[in-house]
Amino acid sequence: MRRLKAGSSEQVLWRARLVLGCLALIALCFQQAPGQIVLDRRLELTAGPGGFLARALHLWDPHTGSGQLQSDAYGYLLPMGPFHWLLDTLSVPDWVTQRLWWSLVLCVAFVGVWKLCNVLQYGVSWTRFAAALLYALVPRAFGELPIEVWPMAMAPWVLLPLVSPRPRSGWWRASWSALAFALIGGASPVAGVATLVVPGAWLALRARAKLALVWSAFVVAVSIWWLVPLLMSIRYGAAPPAPRWLPVAGVVAGLPLALAAAHYLRRLTNLSVSRGLHRRVVPVLVTCLAVAAALPVVLTRPAGAFAAIPAHWEQAARWLDDQSVPGSVLVLSSSDEPLAALVKRPLAALTDDLTRRVDSGVGDQALRQELTRDGIRYVVVRNDQQDGTPALAIHESLADAGIGRVAYFGPAGQTRLPYPSVEIYDVGATTPGRLVPQSRLVAVGGTADDVPAVVTALGGDGAAVLRGDASGKFDQLPLIETRDQEVDRQPSAFVLRNREVGRSACLHVGARALCSADQAKESAEPNGLTRGLQLPQAASYQLRGTALPNDGETLEQLLAVPGAITATASSRAVGAPEGRPGAAVDRDLGTGWLAAPDDLEPSLTLKLPAARDVKGLRFRSDAYLSGSRPAEVMLSFDGSAPLRATVDADGYARFPTRQARTVKIDFTGTKPLQDARTSPVGVTEVEVLGADDLRKAVAPQRRVPAYCGNGPAVRVDGVPLRTQVAATMRDLLQRRPVTFSLCGALSTVPLRSGHHQVEVQSSGGFVPVQATLAKAGFGDVAVTPVQGVDVWRPNPTELTVEVPGADEQSVLAIAQNYTEGWEAYDGSGRKLTPIRVGGRQQGWVLPAGPEQVVTARFMPDRTYRAGLLLGLVALVAVLAVAVFFPRRTSGRSTRR
Repeated sequence: MRRLKAGSSEQVLWRARLVLGCLALIALCFQQAPGQIVLDRRLELTAGPGGFLARALHLWDPHTGSGQLQSDAYGYLLPMGPFHWLLDTLSVPDWVTQRLWWSLVLCVAFVGVWKLCNVLQYGVSWTRFAAALLYALVPRAFGELPIEVWPMAMAPWVLLPLVSPRPRSGWWRASWSALAFALIGGASPVAGVATLVVPGAWLALRARAKLALVWSAFVVAVSIWWLVPLLMSIRYGAAPPAPRWLPVAGVVAGLPLALAAAHYLRRLTNLSVSRGLHRRVVPVLVTCLAVAAALPVVLTRPAGAFAAIPAHWEQAARWLDDQSVPGSVLVLSSSDEPLAALVKRPLAALTDDLTRRVDSGVGDQALRQELTRDGIRYVVVRNDQQDGTPALAIHESLADAGIGRVAYFGPAGQTRLPYPSVEIYDVGATTPGRLVPQSRLVAVGGTADDVPAVVTALGGDGAAVLRGDASGKFDQLPLIETRDQEVDRQPSAFVLRNREVGRSACLHVGARALCSADQAKESAEPNGLTRGLQLPQAASYQLRGTALPNDGETLEQLLAVPGAITATASSRAVGAPEGRPGAAVDRDLGTGWLAAPDDLEPSLTLKLPAARDVKGLRFRSDAYLSGSRPAEVMLSFDGSAPLRATVDADGYARFPTRQARTVKIDFTGTKPLQDARTSPVGVTEVEVLGADDLRKAVAPQRRVPAYCGNGPAVRVDGVPLRTQVAATMRDLLQRRPVTFSLCGALSTVPLRSGHHQVEVQSSGGFVPVQATLAKAGFGDVAVTPVQGVDVWRPNPTELTVEVPGADEQSVLAIAQNYTEGWEAYDGSGRKLTPIRVGGRQQGWVLPAGPEQVVTARFMPDRTYRAGLLLGLVALVAVLAVAVFFPRRTSGRSTRR
């Protein structure tokens, strides 16, 4: 075991081999998915590094997530961010930039281990080379992201200055080791700190206390630039992403294993020679191992790789930025990439409540009101990928809420209907801020997800704060309870709701129903609401609520048309009324019957109100029904012997005139769909030739028979109460929300003090999804309206609001996430009391007064930016020590 002699031909040869090894690693990086961008932790680092780095200079980021604290963006300020920004400035293609970064990671790891093995004299040249190559390749073979491999790549360089055999001072060694640690960055702080384990152990084993002290001080100094931002983020509630422990373990164990491999491969070679094996057996096996490690990198195409951000996303971003109206953008997806890297307009956060609303396929004004209160002007629907929610459900929710599409871009996406890849919907006028009078505020006993339902139930124009957030600031607000809990004052109302209303198997495009059992989603409370209530005092409450049509026989009886043909079937694919057997004779081409997939002998039986002369049938089907078309049928009239009939190309099955009241149709042959898929038989309409006037349509505007008791069944402490529902046939067919209220002898529900059990259960073809018990007259008094206000942001951490005059104490609510770091001052310089609005939004209590200008600033940003500046100064200082501090010129090597 020896070092390569400086200037020797052997050293030159191995340096050339080292260069070849680096070139091979570079070629390997460019070989993997060439021309494709592979998704890494941060798409903005590739797609928009300039804007990404600019936002990282502030602790508060108003651009994404309805305004949020930086999580780990500051960690990319060195070296990844500048690397990508420089190449982006030079117009290097994104995928080339990414591969160059990968190449740098692998080459740094490879050369680092080679040099470390050479310095420590572990193994011989070829074993050092092999260990270094495996060290660089193995993490990528396991699919680790380059950002996670980077600390492992830099680990040898952190140790190298400490063990260098050259005559260097302790200051030089500590400073260069610290600088290597600084270049790891702060994107993966746990993995970065893990690189200190081996150097720390080495110093401890060598008992180099003075060097260890200086080294520790330098390491802390060069970490200030990311350590202070990290602590600030944690302090204000935005901890960085949790680390993946496999890369962290690789950082701790990888370097010792590589050094051990370099040492023991040589001994293994000697052992094999002593056992009579050829000296090249072990090198050949190691070479095969290296090739095996490289093969996954070459052969595997990473998931989600793409050639470039599609042009339609850039077009959508430009369109959004070109609009002059205020308001943020909401992407209906679990990820707002790639729009976040392209658009300048702020992006809103997709809350759990909004997700559930659009997922249900049930839209109403409540959805629109919630979006408006959140300051959202545009909703972006992406159809270029599946995200768990059927695109049909999203489109129906938006359509029912009256939110229309205003722009679309790109080819058809991966959806059942050929929707464009990106669609933009306009919610309507909104403002980034609101002035809410105290008289329009309520306190909610529940969670932030309960607030939208409470505000909607009380009229939709006010605002709410959680009870805990109002404590000490607004102690006399009307209390709205959403759950069973002890209360110290009388609730003005109770709002009981089903948070997960489920989804019908039939979704709609206009009046057309597209049904599939795969679309259905179970409700969390399919039978209704059962809740406990606590009252400190006796009181009377009015009851009203919202219900949805409930699939089943009761609902379909409401849809029946007197004097019309009725139908029954051997099976049905969906339970929704749009797919009932009667849909085949309702004169509505937007509905239809489809047999169940496991029905091997499907049949449909038509019953006429009176016997008629029937001379044929015509079956009408279309591709939207997703069923196979009838090709051959067996017909039985009033139980007679079956008659075989062929269905021609126009859908007709003709036979001699027969007088009958009942026609049973057995489907014995079908035509597959155009794409040759086999599906159950289905028909949109069955025309009965000779009695077709008996097919009668369901009048969509016809109202459900109105009488007291036709709504959900209510029981309070076991006492039954009756309700009445107001609905149309269209509401039943398209699963639209309908209202119900108490009726009968009692106009209110009298409740004693103490605990009560309230049940609002499915009945009359309707299942309740929300019920409100409110004191008589609550919310009916005339009050000052909520006013929209404009918000001006001179920079990411400051905002200015022109507030109109107010006759009563109010709350200034800003459409951004709440954090305690924001401080606001009124026009006289008085500090305003912060308050969380709606469980999420930033707000301040504003006393009554004339028109004024309110200014606010995110105060922790000063410390954050000071930490960045101090970290830069400390980094330059350590660099100066490394470059200019006198080297050791004599004495024993400090390595030993």
